[in-house]
Amino acid sequence: MSFQVDNLSLSLGGNKILHDISFTLERRKVTGLLGRSGCGKSTLAKAMVGIHQTEPSSLKIDGTTFHPKFGKTGHRIQYMWQDPHMALSPFLSAVRCVEEAMEIHSNTTKSQRHDKAQDLLHQVGLTPALMQKRSHALSGGQCQRIALARAIAARPEFLILDEPFSALDLVTQKNIISLLGNLRQVYDFGLMIISHDLRTLWRLADKLILIDQGRIIEDRPTSDFIHSPRHDLTKTFASFALAEA
Repeated sequence: MSFQVDNLSLSLGGNKILHDISFTLERRKVTGLLGRSGCGKSTLAKAMVGIHQTEPSSLKIDGTTFHPKFGKTGHRIQYMWQDPHMALSPFLSAVRCVEEAMEIHSNTTKSQRHDKAQDLLHQVGLTPALMQKRSHALSGGQCQRIALARAIAARPEFLILDEPFSALDLVTQKNIISLLGNLRQVYDFGLMIISHDLRTLWRLADKLILIDQGRIIEDRPTSDFIHSPRHDLTKTFASFALAEA
């Protein structure tokens, strides 16, 4: 199964942000979307899940036109916000936040949703006591785990994570990276991770896409991207990552 972005362009507020973007996400594979701040990475992700409207023919799943509706088509593709609090109601406990996602995307009983939510939160490393707390009483890393459990609750075919490591300390980053590897094996989704840090993406991605000023300038397997970059900006990212390795 694959998710295709086909000549996607997007203007916001009269300004053209994305220019003829084309690439493919594969289920069971990890794609890293890399670029400097403000280059259009998050805007692209939001277009892919329906937060920003695009031309009807610019998104496809297995060649069939896909019309995303944010909050309605999460079983196909999910977006996890850079700030996990964006996905978590301050009025709901962690377990209720996950249950809420299942109310939208599954036909299960309240008891079944509660049991599944607890199971998901256990899988992402939350204790029973933490499951009953609201987001304001939890750490950034704990909220990240809850947001991840909420996203997975819809059983998406594809999952987009927007800068999931930027606000986390190094130890928590490593724990989340390990967790993502485990969850991918269990839930079988395709994953796109947005970041400005190639050092993190290098460890996770099967292929890397570099976007700059709203255009894709490199789209290659990770090893080729790192060791034989073509574009000058790719060379800059790769040399920095290799120096820090």
